[in-house]
Parts: sequence; C-alpha cells; structure tokens
Amino acid sequence: MNIFAIPYAGGNCYCYRDLAKASSLGCTWETLELPGRGKRPKEPLLESIDAMASDVVKQIYSRGCEVFKIFGHSMGGLVAHRAVQMIEQQHQNHLSIDHLFVSGCRAPGLKRLKAVRSPLSRAELISAIDSLGGLPREIREDADLMGFFEPILRADFSAVDRYRPSQVERIHTPITVFSGKNDSEVNAAEVAAWRETGSQQARFFSFPGNHFFFLDHIPQIASVISGIQWGGESSGTYGAND
Repeated sequence: MNIFAIPYAGGNCYCYRDLAKASSLGCTWETLELPGRGKRPKEPLLESIDAMASDVVKQIYSRGCEVFKIFGHSMGGLVAHRAVQMIEQQHQNHLSIDHLFVSGCRAPGLKRLKAVRSPLSRAELISAIDSLGGLPREIREDADLMGFFEPILRADFSAVDRYRPSQVERIHTPITVFSGKNDSEVNAAEVAAWRETGSQQARFFSFPGNHFFFLDHIPQIASVISGIQWGGESSGTYGAND
C-alpha cells in the first residue's frame, strides 16, 4: 500500500523521514514536495491551501497509484483533507483513497483564533515557531538559512491562517486524527471537530507533547498507521511512558 504524505509549514520531502522508515513495513511511503522548496526550489511558492491541494492531486495522479493513503501534519493535514475532497469530487473513477491520517491539525472550517503570522517581523516569526517547537536551532541561528526558509514559512503560514472554507462537505474516506495533549496551536475542541468532517466514524489518538508531538512518538504512530492498514487497532490515549 502506498502512503503519500504532505509536509507541514516550512517542511519538505524529507520532513517525515523517521516516520517513513518506521512505517515502511507493508507500505511504500512518499512525502510529496510542494513548490518553492526542496527539490522544487525554482517554482513559485503557493499561498493557499486549495492551490497546494491541487498540486498534491496532480502529483498523486501522475504516480499511477490507484489505491493509497494520505498523511499530513499541521498544514499538511489541511492540505491532505482538501486533496481528499478534490479526489472524491473529481477523480473518484481513477483514484481511491483508503485512509486519511491528520496530525496536529484543527478541523477545516474553523477559524484560527490566534494572530495572523505572515506579517510578523523575523524575530516575531522565529518566536512564534519556537513556541511550537518546530524550528531547528541551526536554522534559527544561521541568518542565511533563515533567509532561505523565511519566505517559505510566511507563504505557508499565510495559507493556513487564511484558510476557512465557506462549506466543508463530509468526505467518505475514513479518518484517523493524531493530537498532542499540550499542543498550544490546536485545542481539544478543534481536534474533536474532525468528527463532523466525515461520513464514517473518525478515530482519535492523543499523545503527550506539544505541536510537534509526533517526533517523540514515531514508533507508536507508525504502529497505528500499520494497524489501520491491517485493520487491527482502535482509538486511544497514550500515556507519558507509552
């Protein structure tokens, strides 16, 4: 079974490499590259979730893989969900999604309650990302590296902060939601709202940690993905020692 993953804000095709390795049993993992980064640095950055989702659908369609799963963390979860909607609406005769996994991501249709991040100064932007636990020190402390990633982060944050579809149609693809118990970016109500986005019962797994909780729970999350792949798990909450 193929799994296509969509990067979080500022991420590229290498951002899930540890999760990809841990989930490799019985599946083929590919993190898709969005324009303006990684292997596609000369292409214009996309500043809307819809545009990113359209790009993702084109990439998946080009792979010639008829049945697959989709995973996305944070921004990647919003893009993944929108891509699933597009596929169900426009490509259901050619593509079939077995499962949607979203992680650290509020349900679509909910307004982000915090301040818009794209206009922030560099120092404010760094502070905002630091609060999520997602900016490596080698990037934060290197002016040249930060200069490279800053436009990507601003474009991605702009897409996330402005995304609020007027109507969220329920998808038919099964959904599994991963969340962090101490995530300051996504609260419990925003996680629970995923129940209203699908026609099937969603499954929820909660882990200790902040917005990037998945980095500390690679084996557990990989086992959930594999369990769903084989139909062998149920929703649950993971304790600090799990």
